[in-house]
Amino acid sequence: MAKYLGTIDVTTEGFKGFVSNPQNRHEVNAPLFNSLGFDIEQYWFGVGESTIYIVFSTPDNDVDVQALVMAVCASGIVNTMKAVRIIDAADGKLAAEKAASILYSPPGS
Repeated sequence: MAKYLGTIDVTTEGFKGFVSNPQNRHEVNAPLFNSLGFDIEQYWFGVGESTIYIVFSTPDNDVDVQALVMAVCASGIVNTMKAVRIIDAADGKLAAEKAASILYSPPGS
C-alpha cells in the first residue's frame, strides 16, 4: 500500500460549513476514501491556518488518487488539494543507500 500526505487549503465557504454543521471530518470523509479502496490514517487541522492535513493509504493506483483530488477540488470548498506520496524513514534510508551507488554527472561538470 502506498501512503500519501494530502494537504487541503479550505475556502471561506468550507469553513462556513464547518461552523454551521460541526462534525468529525475524519469520520465524515471515511466513506469517500473507502469508496476508492483508501484508508484515512490521520486527519488534522492546521492551527492558525486554513489547511487540513490527511495521511491516507492506497493501493498503488495514481488514477484513483488523481480522481480523489479532482472530486474534492470540484466541490468548490477548497482552493487547492495536493496528494504527495510519502515513504517512511526506513525506506528513506534505503533510497539514500541506493543514491550513494548511482553514478550521476551534474550539468556543467
